[in-house]
Amino acid sequence: MKTAHQLNSWITCPKPNPQAGLRLFCFPYAGGSSLIFRTWASSLPQNIEVCPVELPGRGGQMKSSPFTQMEPLVRAIAPIMLPYFRQTIRFFRA
Repeated sequence: MKTAHQLNSWITCPKPNPQAGLRLFCFPYAGGSSLIFRTWASSLPQNIEVCPVELPGRGGQMKSSPFTQMEPLVRAIAPIMLPYFRQTIRFFRA
């Protein structure tokens, strides 16, 4: 059976770490892909789980229609992110 991490196309965690004390959600710059964060997990302390966010219309979600307004994007991604909020969370925007 697949975990929530594996079923989700929006949030990728290259090195899943359920014991991490902090989960860092990384949002790429406008037009960018979550791949810009692919090496971060190796460069940060082990107690931080890096979870890049792949927005529709970019990278692995290229075939999905991109959002043009923030409010619908937040409404769409909030229920996807909620299961990840068991640890302390932080957001990073490139």
